Amino acid sequence: MEPSANKIESPSRIAWTAGIVGAVLLAAVAVILAGDVAFRLRSERTIERGRIELDRYATLLATELHRFDYLPDLLQNHPVVMDVLKQPGDPKRVDDANRYLQAVNDAAGTTTLYLLDLNGKAMAASNWNEPASFVGVDLSYRPYFARSLRDGSGRFYGIGTTSGTPGYYFATTLPRGKAPLGIGVVKVNLEGLQVRPSSAIGDVIVIDEQGVIVLASRPAWQYRTMTQLAPEALASLRDARQYENVELAPIGIKTEEAFGGEGAIISLPGGKPGEERSRFLAQEKKLDGSDWKIVILSELSDVKLYQRWAQVAAALLATSIVFFVLFVLQRRRAVRLQLAGREALARANVELEHQVAQRTQALVDTNQQLRDTQDELVHSAKLAAIGQLAAGVTHELNQPLAAIRTLSENADVLIERSQIDIARGNMRDITDLVDRLSGITAQLKQFARKSSVNLQRVPISRSIRNCMQIVAHRIKKAEVAVDIEIADENLCVHADAPRLEQVLINLLSNAIDATAGIEKPAVRIAASRAGDMVLISVQDNGVGLSEEVISHLFEPFFTTKEAGSGLGLGLAISTGIINQFGGTLTASGEAQRGAIFLIKLPLYRNEPDVRDV
Repeated sequence: MEPSANKIESPSRIAWTAGIVGAVLLAAVAVILAGDVAFRLRSERTIERGRIELDRYATLLATELHRFDYLPDLLQNHPVVMDVLKQPGDPKRVDDANRYLQAVNDAAGTTTLYLLDLNGKAMAASNWNEPASFVGVDLSYRPYFARSLRDGSGRFYGIGTTSGTPGYYFATTLPRGKAPLGIGVVKVNLEGLQVRPSSAIGDVIVIDEQGVIVLASRPAWQYRTMTQLAPEALASLRDARQYENVELAPIGIKTEEAFGGEGAIISLPGGKPGEERSRFLAQEKKLDGSDWKIVILSELSDVKLYQRWAQVAAALLATSIVFFVLFVLQRRRAVRLQLAGREALARANVELEHQVAQRTQALVDTNQQLRDTQDELVHSAKLAAIGQLAAGVTHELNQPLAAIRTLSENADVLIERSQIDIARGNMRDITDLVDRLSGITAQLKQFARKSSVNLQRVPISRSIRNCMQIVAHRIKKAEVAVDIEIADENLCVHADAPRLEQVLINLLSNAIDATAGIEKPAVRIAASRAGDMVLISVQDNGVGLSEEVISHLFEPFFTTKEAGSGLGLGLAISTGIINQFGGTLTASGEAQRGAIFLIKLPLYRNEPDVRDV
């Protein structure tokens, strides 16, 4: 037995060593791949959030920059302005123009309004009576002056050489479209436009066409540069006196890795000497109608944390595999030793082994017969189950298949866009649809069916549940906490189910919209009995309703939403539907304290009714 055991032991050691080496290599590869995949997936989610924030900041900044575009037309249409442009030497006309520009500047909320003659000298200004008045100052060196004479208008950002305050300048020739008599200039102070770091992304900076940081969520970055400016660019800025008395030093950005055309991984120097450089995911967007850019620097700390956890999970999985491989190798070695011992014992007692073999064969035959019988029984049971399910499955799968196909097509598009997390969400939705969508689709079909009013017994609890299913996606997206309180599950009203649910969905949607921007949005739905009436209330903690709004709330085309968000017909239609049921719909609340909509409907008695919905 000993020589045989030694022969087995040698290849076993080789397999043991090979298994360990392979498992270690597998673990290392798994950890590296898991970390890389996790970093990419988390970074793509960060890029998506950054894209949304870029659009939001771009809209905000564009709105601020174009808020005063109407002022040139206002200036050229006023006779006081045109008179002083025609006769700049008349002191009375200059005084009238100064006072008019001062009044317009105060009303519009701009920093300064002033008029330049064709030589670039200020002839009238809104700050005429201030120590830093522009009147008489030669501003021909400003680029907006030359651009206006050349192109009819010009825009420029810089630090005021007279006032010392930064501003955004809008300049246009007056009158517009004709031979110019002068130039009207509007100065807007952008310091009031707060650019704060976002908890969802990180820092925000706005840079001009030269790469100078104009606005930043970190004050220390303002008037720094993204890169080292060329001598020609510095000379141009000096000639225009754009950033006078400011040292335009670079902030030390270093691009470490391009990221799929959507941004780049960059690093910035630490806040203290010797501190490690901070890494960010940088995304930028050009501002429409301008050479400015908005740059968002997203923190990578959560991405790194996600990557580390993925690597830990991969390491644990790989370790489990290593131990499994070791167990298998040890088990195989033990089995081989046992087989060698049995072989030696069999040679010593051939007759006994023959008898054991016969009995073993008999047992094997018996076990095989039992297995064959068991397989036949299982097969018969499967056939019976398939027969019972066939008719039901054929009917139940017709409706969900359409939705499953749509989600599958969307998932294909999302995968092409590398939005893997959202695609995985679609796949989970498909799984949920297999279990739930048939009932939801049937309810949606009933809700959308165009039919005449059919008053019958309508259970309140079921109508509320159906409505919640329909608006569930909006509730989840808006992160609204919904509290449902039904005093009696058997509470029923005399109404038309689809139309009642139409009203409830409208009230729920309005409540969700009203809680937008609230820190902890919440909606409460309650139903109770009051005598022969049933009370259904929808309450939110949103912006509330003033007395003026309540007095017009149920009028057609009246809405408190932004333009394009609704026609103002929802509550008017809802009131008509509730009136058809013999009930009422009222609203109450106070500004900034939420709103309550109350439906009163006749109670349905519990006598038998063949039209029960």
